[in-house]
Amino acid sequence: MKRLRVILMGCAMALLPLYVIAQDIEVMETDSLSEGDETLDEDVSGTISMDSASVKSFTSLSLPVDSLSDSLVVAIYRSGWDSTRVNPYHFPIDSIKDTFVVDCRGFYPPNINVVTSECGERWGRFHAGTDMRLAIGDSIHAAFDGKVRITRVGARKKGYGYFVLIQHPNGLETLYAHMSKILVHNNQDVKAGDVIGLGGNTGRSTGPHLHFEFRFLGNPINTRNLLEITPDTMYMKADTYTVSKKESFKEFYNYLHSPAQYYKIRQGDNLGRIARRYHTTVSRLCKLNHIKSTTILRVGRRLRVR
Repeated sequence: MKRLRVILMGCAMALLPLYVIAQDIEVMETDSLSEGDETLDEDVSGTISMDSASVKSFTSLSLPVDSLSDSLVVAIYRSGWDSTRVNPYHFPIDSIKDTFVVDCRGFYPPNINVVTSECGERWGRFHAGTDMRLAIGDSIHAAFDGKVRITRVGARKKGYGYFVLIQHPNGLETLYAHMSKILVHNNQDVKAGDVIGLGGNTGRSTGPHLHFEFRFLGNPINTRNLLEITPDTMYMKADTYTVSKKESFKEFYNYLHSPAQYYKIRQGDNLGRIARRYHTTVSRLCKLNHIKSTTILRVGRRLRVR
């Protein structure tokens, strides 16, 4: 195992003359993300744990990133291939180049329906994708050709629930959460449009919906940056998309660097009482938390007050 890690780090060093080695990179603990009503607690140790059987599988994988021309991205994806953690890469946004071009051709809508929640901060946590309404049992499709990196039957009432994460040859990874049934397995090759699971309401979810994410080197990109979405259509805005650390990860970066202040809701609280306590207004609280004045405040949730 140690020998494998040394070989991988040696390859990365050869490809990254202008980058510091992994131990010196500032680690952003982006695995512990919350999807508003969906909370996912990931291992943020940065260590890839594999037994001898999984090492054999790892070394023989034909990863979809083989088709990428960017050797840096290929090296990171190869060394971070992991079937347990959503973000095993721990690659800081500030170190991402602004020149990587994603090939958006061949996209297939995972689901077409009404958007119920957008990417961004929600309830004092970060919602890393876009939520779309569906019915339990509706088909969910792979967005691009790729290889399944994670299939997980998570907790019924916590986190993503039943979810699938796929790595694609264009450099993106996509995540599909809250399924009622998973129809693919780890390391399986899939084509755009293949049915990978069925819609559901598993995980921390208030109703049947699909939580859909785009990620690049583990960092979430707002799906609206790439997609045009209406209740009747979903398509790529262009054939290519250039990753930009300033624009692609704006919502997530702002969340990580926000000086925001939060309040944990207690029994008997209401927006008016909280607003008075923090010398603000109900409308300001609603704007900060993307909620309405009639939204029910659940005990234990965090409310942003600054």
